[in-house]
Amino acid sequence: AVFQEELCVTILRGLRAQLLHDGRRETGSVVAVGASEGAMVSGEDEIRKFMEGVGPDLLLATGGRAEIFIDDLASLPFDPELCRKARQKEIDYFRSKGVWEIRKIVEARARTGRRPFSVRWVETNKGDDEHPNIRSRLVAREIRMHGEDAIFAPTPPLESLRVILSMATTELPGRPAPDYDPKSNRRMQIMLVDISRAYFNAKISDDQPICVDLPPEDADYGKGMCARLRVHMYGTRPAADGWHGEFSTTLESFGMVMGSSSACVFRHQTRQIVCTVHGDEFATAGPKDDLDWFKSKLEEHYELEEAARLGPGRNDDKEARVLNRVVHWRQGGISYEADPRHYENLV
Repeated sequence: AVFQEELCVTILRGLRAQLLHDGRRETGSVVAVGASEGAMVSGEDEIRKFMEGVGPDLLLATGGRAEIFIDDLASLPFDPELCRKARQKEIDYFRSKGVWEIRKIVEARARTGRRPFSVRWVETNKGDDEHPNIRSRLVAREIRMHGEDAIFAPTPPLESLRVILSMATTELPGRPAPDYDPKSNRRMQIMLVDISRAYFNAKISDDQPICVDLPPEDADYGKGMCARLRVHMYGTRPAADGWHGEFSTTLESFGMVMGSSSACVFRHQTRQIVCTVHGDEFATAGPKDDLDWFKSKLEEHYELEEAARLGPGRNDDKEARVLNRVVHWRQGGISYEADPRHYENLV
């Protein structure tokens, strides 16, 4: 956001006075202050150095407008040029997939009875510091208002993932024994699949229209236009439930049966497949040829990426991450490790 200069200067003067009162800084000119640390810096080079060590909540008072791009997970600044390219890629994707239709704001107000929901960018680095891979996601901000009911989206319990791993390693009464022959086409495997842009697969009905603001990066921004969503967008309240209805209907169409205790757990009526769905992540256990069939059926409906295929075969994966847990396929069974980031953060 861009604020009036008088407001910025007044806020900075107050912050400087507080820092001096607390004995944290000597007299000087405060140009930038972070959420957890204050500093008195001046000049563009010093500001950039200061930004490397602070979080996303920056107040800047400079001669012109400063455009800052912050990692929403690590709270670190990004290369602005990489972020601009990532944002443009997201806008191009929206248009190519028909995520929305451009409409006049006055038309949207008349149809929905309210102004369009605001949007924001969420930036993350899927690479590392040396080889950054900036991913920009545009999300809506449909915030629950006071007095409104909370929104609940079906989510499987963590035990469901453990059940999938257990069923891949356990011989159960009434079920064929798992095959662990490394060369067999019926050998037991665990397949991990991510659905690309899952919510975009769930269409919005015409009788419940949802409109959002256009981001500044869009060519129609600032022309009295907004976007009417054709599919669910991250950040809108019905999105998670809409995606659940979409994928559960799809799974049931090719013989999967929903669990009685969890609406996110499925098994096939004739094939030896059990599956748990957490958001856009599918974890499925079964014989290799059944998993190949299951993946092909999913590909008929969704864009997906197979993250890993754990199993006893020579070319099968032996380690994978699922829900940030580390799973190892070992000679004597499967090991399951909690999210390693927890102890890294504690240390």
